[in-house]
Amino acid sequence: MLALIKQQITRSLKQQLLNNWVGMGCMGLLALTYAVLASVIIENFAAQGNFSPIWPPSGLALAALLAGGYRLWPGIALGVFMANYLAGKSLEANLIFVIGNTCEPLIAVWILNWQLKGAGYQNIAGLERSDDYLRLGLAAILSITIGTILCVIGLYLIDELSPRVLTFSMLLWWIANLLGIVIFTPFFLTWRKLPEGWFEGGRILETAAFAGLTFLAGQIVFLEWFHQELGFIARGYWIIVFATWGAIRFGRHGITLVITMTFIQAMIGAAQGIGFFGRDLQESGLINMQLAFLVIAVIGLLLTLIIHELRKSQADMKLAALVYQRSSEAMMVTDANKCIISVNSAFTDVTGYQPDEILGKNPKILSAGLNSKEFYRTMWQSISTTGKWQGEIQNRRKNGELFTEILSINTIYGPDGAIQGWVGLFSDISEKKRKEALIWKQANYDMLTELPNRRMIYDCLHEEIKRCQRDNRQLALILINLDRFREVNDTLGHLYGDQLLREVTRRLAAFTRGKGMLGRLGSDEFALILSDVNEIGRAGYCVNSILEQLAIPYHLDGEIAYLTASIGVALCPEDASDVASLLKCADQAMYTAKREGKNCFFYYTPSMQEAANTRMRLANDLRYAVQRNELVVHYQPIIDLADGRIRKAEALIRWQHPVIGLISPDNFIPIAEETGLIIEIGEWVFRQAAAQVQLCRARYNPEFQISVNKSPFQFKVDPGRCHSWFEYLRQLGLPGESIVIEITESSLMEAKNNVCDYLLMLRDDGMQVALDDFGTGYSSLAYLKKFDIDYIKIDKSFVQNLSPDSDDLTLCEAMIVMAHKLNLSVVAEGIETWAQFELLQQIGCDFGQGYLFSKPVPASEFNQLFEKDTIFLPVS
Repeated sequence: MLALIKQQITRSLKQQLLNNWVGMGCMGLLALTYAVLASVIIENFAAQGNFSPIWPPSGLALAALLAGGYRLWPGIALGVFMANYLAGKSLEANLIFVIGNTCEPLIAVWILNWQLKGAGYQNIAGLERSDDYLRLGLAAILSITIGTILCVIGLYLIDELSPRVLTFSMLLWWIANLLGIVIFTPFFLTWRKLPEGWFEGGRILETAAFAGLTFLAGQIVFLEWFHQELGFIARGYWIIVFATWGAIRFGRHGITLVITMTFIQAMIGAAQGIGFFGRDLQESGLINMQLAFLVIAVIGLLLTLIIHELRKSQADMKLAALVYQRSSEAMMVTDANKCIISVNSAFTDVTGYQPDEILGKNPKILSAGLNSKEFYRTMWQSISTTGKWQGEIQNRRKNGELFTEILSINTIYGPDGAIQGWVGLFSDISEKKRKEALIWKQANYDMLTELPNRRMIYDCLHEEIKRCQRDNRQLALILINLDRFREVNDTLGHLYGDQLLREVTRRLAAFTRGKGMLGRLGSDEFALILSDVNEIGRAGYCVNSILEQLAIPYHLDGEIAYLTASIGVALCPEDASDVASLLKCADQAMYTAKREGKNCFFYYTPSMQEAANTRMRLANDLRYAVQRNELVVHYQPIIDLADGRIRKAEALIRWQHPVIGLISPDNFIPIAEETGLIIEIGEWVFRQAAAQVQLCRARYNPEFQISVNKSPFQFKVDPGRCHSWFEYLRQLGLPGESIVIEITESSLMEAKNNVCDYLLMLRDDGMQVALDDFGTGYSSLAYLKKFDIDYIKIDKSFVQNLSPDSDDLTLCEAMIVMAHKLNLSVVAEGIETWAQFELLQQIGCDFGQGYLFSKPVPASEFNQLFEKDTIFLPVS
């Protein structure tokens, strides 16, 4: 790092040293040039022993400072000193000349810098604008005046000038220096950069002719070439001809070349006493020559500037015309009478009208008649007030097609402020508007059903709530969730699912048309906003009708689908007065309808909010229940009704909440299924049950079995879990038949192929399957055969009212006989009396389970039942 810094410092010092040497070289060259030029002028033109009537070095000095900066001033001072020293001037006079001639360009540069307010005097060094010449002329006059006064008074004070020639000397000095700046400063500044195009192609001939003839004319006029041959022909005006030629054809380079070249020739002729100003040096001290060339220089430079501005204006006009014709924006110009006088090609492209069809017509020819008179009145009022207007407007093309344009109108004013016409610029934004409309539709509408989407429903609901609050009216938000729509998607495919959604939309739209705003919130969820619900019964009637319409079977390309809906209703302002709260209320009511069996609707009640909060808290706590060892497994014995001994047990989970206490599985298992925690909990229960059956088989009964309940959700989410279960049983040294998997009859009704495969895998590893709650569903014999069930468990609803000669006894006997014919064993649930026990025993039931024997107890208490060798038989 230090080496790099050192290297940069060294490079910087070398560059600075090089710059210093270059600067010193420039100062030396300037001093030498100034001294040589001044010496030549002093030797040939000095009058009165002190002053020359022409002083080109003044132009050189100012040009050097303008081009190279203040740092070159020592070169000027040194050049002045050397020239006057060579001319034999005294030291005092030499110092005065140094001060005067050095101060002049320095003061001029300072004045220019002051005029430009610090923007930099180098900005005018190019002399490209008329302002540059004006500023340069003003700075020259002021600086020369100051320098002349300093020198003349200084020479007078050292007795170099007598009082009688003081005024003449001052005037001679002032004119000489001014002429030097006027002629030579523009020349040096302009010719710093060589002209472009002078020596290209055929232009080289004109360039050679111009330079050669200018030189020849100067020689003829000022050095008397061909004097005898030309005789009495007037020749003085020839220079004006070449100055004009140079200004018109060669610009600043040409005019400065003519003036400088001919001025030098005139100086030589005057010094030799020949040519046009041959006697002027003796007769007037070159006053005539000075004035003549001042006039030529000023006129030539003015002519150059005028021509430059004209060419610039022509170029600008050509550019403007090119932009006008090539612009992608359509343009139209009208006169003060609002008649079209000009259009560009883009106008024809947009409107279809050719220029000859539209010129002289009123712009109303484009009007589509879709904007009101008030629109046009406002537009022209803005134009009259501000001179311009901009906005969107619809017009009509020649072929009658409508198009939307963004139009700008600007007023054209004459020099006297009178209106000369108007310019209209417009672009066809029809395609842009179509894209914007498409984007807006995609952002606010559902593409499948073409109903308002969630975003638009929220916006409209927000506006409707404000309107209801303002008008003191009631609003109903109805959320409609399709029951079992996902099953249609999964079984028939998404193509049929989309068809079904479109048909649902058609039915809902047909029924709700004119009643409120219908929208689709998600895949199977719709919303209906009823804006003016004076009576709650109106919402109820509407919802019942929706349920009826949606329950009608759907015919989908040869397939029939059955669908119902769960609907929640929330009222504003009764239930909530903002969008988020109202949606939450309707959502809770809808999920209540889901839990209550579907195909129904519920109004929101505060108790739903309380229940929802409770469920949310339980769901949050349930996530950590396994980690905190809050879950426990209780075991309820299953008795062999033949001998009263414990043969099996059912593992039943309980949640010992640290705050609420013991929570029934009916309250938290549905939450576990909704949140997906049932997978983790089910795995934990299985491992607990496996450990318990290992202990019981080792200590009490080698054929003991424990039943584990399996949720339908576990089949859907994790069908491969059974492989890890078999592996775990093998680690414990247990056979597959030590565990019985209990599934509900509804699980079989909803079974997919993966459930069937799952159960077959259980069978292959020896694990048995029990069908729980048998008799409460469809009790399909086909399912018993298809899934190879080992046990059926008669639901307690058939057992709790069991008595001799009752229908329940007949049903239980029929189920037992049927099961035995299918080689199935039967477990009766919910036995609470010895009478029920005996009746079941009499009709051949294999096993019994219920509070008569034992309620579900922890593992330690369950083990005591084995240790006591408890036998459950009625007392004789």
